[in-house]
Amino acid sequence: MPSLTYRLRRANLNRIESILALALIFGVIASMTDVLIGDRGLNTVYMGTVVDIFLRGMYLSLYITTASFALGLGIGFLVGWIRTTRTVPFKRLLRDFRLTSADASSHASSQYLLFGLSIVWTGLKYVVRRIMDGYVEIMRGTPLFVQIFFVWSIFIVFLTRMPERDLLAVLLAMTINTGGYQGEIFRGGLQTVHSGQVEAARALGLSRWRAMRYVVLPQTLRLITPPLTNEYIGLLKASALAFYFGVQELTYYAKQEAFSGHVFEAFILTSALYLIVTFTLAKVITMIERRYRIPGLGIQQAPAAGKLSRKETAASG
Repeated sequence: MPSLTYRLRRANLNRIESILALALIFGVIASMTDVLIGDRGLNTVYMGTVVDIFLRGMYLSLYITTASFALGLGIGFLVGWIRTTRTVPFKRLLRDFRLTSADASSHASSQYLLFGLSIVWTGLKYVVRRIMDGYVEIMRGTPLFVQIFFVWSIFIVFLTRMPERDLLAVLLAMTINTGGYQGEIFRGGLQTVHSGQVEAARALGLSRWRAMRYVVLPQTLRLITPPLTNEYIGLLKASALAFYFGVQELTYYAKQEAFSGHVFEAFILTSALYLIVTFTLAKVITMIERRYRIPGLGIQQAPAAGKLSRKETAASG
């Protein structure tokens, strides 16, 4: 186990690296701004007058992202759970049927009925799992813009009089897309929890759903919090595609203002709003992850300086 001095030094180095990285990013942005704008300068007065419009667009972007992500969360859990199920091979079912039929000659009709039901149930599970596999591969293998365009075209052709048609089309397409990605995230998280824990829970009398709820899911959620956060951030940035379909989100207003001659002001305001939201969200999720982490589960991070336990502080003294 690393010594306390090493962990303190490493925590300080991490802070210095973060500060240097932020300074480098802002330095590059400032240099690019100076090269592109030159003597023209930024019209800060104009930026102050339109910031309310950009905030309104940011609100709609967050609404689309959060709604689609929340709906996709349920889809992703079901898809991930289904994809973790395993079906019994047909040869094994046939072998077990032959063994049971050889041991008991009576009630042959009921045995054949049970054997037929087992085959139907196993085949149904296999087909559903394959459908979920295909759904995930289609979502991951095709661009989100193409998916939105496809759903939007269906709304245009068949639902011409629906109010808020464009917004609903984008919301539905993003929900279906993130459901596939979250399904893969949940599948990886559910398979990380050892199957022996599920067997122990079933041996104690818990049903399959209760074992999932009280044993598997609490561990899985702690493991998949970082990738789910990345998925939300990626979905937020992908919501900028909605402007192409007439949805008045943040990028829509940025395009309108850029065409009016304020290109750099619109770009800076848009980038700043996206950066503020994503950076704040990442920091909040990191704090939550550190607060509810289970010791020994997943990759452990060294505590930051000033966050060490009393035992470690006493040991250092």
